[in-house]
Amino acid sequence: MIRETSHASEETMPRARLRVLRHTSRTVVALAALGLVVASGCKKPPPAPTPDPTAGSQTKGPVATRFVKVESRRLPRALEVSGTLDADERSEVAASAPGTVLKVAVDVGSRVKKGDLLVELDGRESALRLSSSNAQTQQQLAKLGIKPGEKFDADAMPDVRAAKEARDLAVSEADRTKALFDRGAVSQQQLDQAKSNAERARANYDATRNGADQAWAGLLAAQAQGRLSAKAVDDSRIRAPFDGAIVERRIAPGEFAQVGRVVVVLVSDNPLRLRIDVPEADVGGIAEGRAVELTVAAHPNKTFRAVIKRIGASLKTQSRTLPIEAEVPNGDGQLRPGFFARARIALEGDATDSLLVPKSAIGTSGGSSRVFVHSQNHVVERLVTPGREVDGLVEIRGPVTATDEVAVDNVGDLNDAAEVAAR
Repeated sequence: MIRETSHASEETMPRARLRVLRHTSRTVVALAALGLVVASGCKKPPPAPTPDPTAGSQTKGPVATRFVKVESRRLPRALEVSGTLDADERSEVAASAPGTVLKVAVDVGSRVKKGDLLVELDGRESALRLSSSNAQTQQQLAKLGIKPGEKFDADAMPDVRAAKEARDLAVSEADRTKALFDRGAVSQQQLDQAKSNAERARANYDATRNGADQAWAGLLAAQAQGRLSAKAVDDSRIRAPFDGAIVERRIAPGEFAQVGRVVVVLVSDNPLRLRIDVPEADVGGIAEGRAVELTVAAHPNKTFRAVIKRIGASLKTQSRTLPIEAEVPNGDGQLRPGFFARARIALEGDATDSLLVPKSAIGTSGGSSRVFVHSQNHVVERLVTPGREVDGLVEIRGPVTATDEVAVDNVGDLNDAAEVAAR
């Protein structure tokens, strides 16, 4: 009966009320589902397991190493500095005459001797000028009647000599006519004629002599032009000004080289110059002729020797250092301009006490050098500055004494206060 009543009541329920009831039921269901999601999201995650303090941890044992005693020696005073190797001479070889490049005889790395051909320019025009100048020279020599190399004397020329004789004769005739005129032996007309002849003879001599001088000047000009043309011909062949090596080539065949155009860069690399700056405090121990030892990264196991040749006249204001130059022989060509070098300069003065350790005792960390000093069952790190090498040992400067012992094995595994087991 209830099921029928419900059914009947639903059928008899107004349509608008039925829609409201259905909407309400869907809303209740949606809210219930949302509540379940929120409830599940608010649950706390399970606590993380507490790690076992002993799991994965192992106590590192003592580092096995060997110790040696720091050695003390009296060594000559020396200064450790850095510097740069530079060429003894450097030249940007340029064209002295204009011309089209016919040939480039060298390239980067070529070694040349003084006078070797580097670049050849088109010198045909200069050669033609030289031929013309030589022809003019021969013409002037023939005109003067002298041979190449003979001394010029204008009065010795035939034309000048004849003109001089004619002048002297005309002057003498004028003088004689004047004497006759004074005695009344000749007329005034004859005297005037004699004087006129003498004046013409003088003028002819002067003109002839001036012509000879002009011809001589023309010869000198032709010879000078010939020398200029010969120089232009020679300048068309650009040659090495000194022994060295080519570091740059700046021109190629077919290009036109103006005067002053750089064609190659040449350096003289034997000897080389070591340029270094000495601190003000050490300037007193520097002198010309002092020995210098240097090393470069390209040859780490070789020591090169040099001698101080030049000392600067004044200190650099900002750095308070004195520039000096040492001469480095480089006959075997192992060193090159531009190499960075570490140099040791023997200073004047008495020898000083120095501390030395084996090279294996020195470790590095972040660009700093260090040694590890033995202290009971552990080591103490000491920062040091390495110096020169003497008999397989390295000089060090720092908080180390001659009574200390330093580790020489497994140095890379050590750190400050590390426990050790001495071998």
